[in-house]
Amino acid sequence: MAAAWSDNNRTGKGEKMKMKLILICMSLSLSVVYAGNYDKVKITPDISYLYVYHRGKAVKVHRIQDTEHMLTGEYAKTYRPNQYIQPAKLMEGIQTVGEVEVINFMKEKINRKKGLIIDVRERKKYKAESIPSAVNIPVEIRNKPQAMQKIFNSLGMKKKEDGSWSTHKAMELIVYCDGLWCKKSPEMIRALVAQGYPKEKILYYRGGFQMWKILGLTTVKN
Repeated sequence: MAAAWSDNNRTGKGEKMKMKLILICMSLSLSVVYAGNYDKVKITPDISYLYVYHRGKAVKVHRIQDTEHMLTGEYAKTYRPNQYIQPAKLMEGIQTVGEVEVINFMKEKINRKKGLIIDVRERKKYKAESIPSAVNIPVEIRNKPQAMQKIFNSLGMKKKEDGSWSTHKAMELIVYCDGLWCKKSPEMIRALVAQGYPKEKILYYRGGFQMWKILGLTTVKN
């Protein structure tokens, strides 16, 4: 009886080991398929996706893989009376960037706590949907000196005794708004510069939220 139990026990262990191997193989094949899901429409030839922190949680940023996906809502519109296309060069000393540069900024600056992406759209839009890792500073704040001073302090700027700003610890920023036709980010950038923020620390994402969505990149609710 003991011998029979021993044989059955060995058989049972063998079956369990076999099942474990099958499960491992299945999980490996699933992980390959899962990774492959992001290879059809990559961000760049070398980047299928990346993780960026948004409100303390890691968010996977990638492009939509659904071949039938269509852009809907406000950002699908082209009819925009009294809203004019913004120039590619905003002002001397301010660099304009595209989506790949924003992705690299997430990887090299955001995840290392050396930079910040600022969404200057109204709070309602930001709450509904934004670029991952972005923080909301509505453009209207630019006309409130006390609020702007608090923002400058939070961005690493320090007021000197003579009233000027110490800028060597200022964070690098990307500023964006609704799209190529939106004047909010240009207005905020001009206000930042006028109030002493260093130009070399500011990047203008001209395409804004509309281009981010057109390219099928990940968005988040806030």
